[in-house]
Amino acid sequence: MKKLHCALALLLVTSILCSGCSMLTTQGRQERAYSRYVKKSSAGRVKQQKRMRPKKTAIPESEPSEPMIASGVSGPESVSSGE
Repeated sequence: MKKLHCALALLLVTSILCSGCSMLTTQGRQERAYSRYVKKSSAGRVKQQKRMRPKKTAIPESEPSEPMIASGVSGPESVSSGE
């Protein structure tokens, strides 16, 4: 029983030391700082894109009007010279 407690304590201590070591090194701190920087900048970029995106305005639907009857003139007439 005492050996079991000793083995578990040793396992616990080594797991804490091994997992915590990488966070305390210079490279670990730099990696965490960089990941925070990337997260912050990407969130800011998304926020800025949402502000710059034009809002869609709803186009009111109008009912079709009655068909119009065209007059006798269908288009522009040609102009002849005054000779």
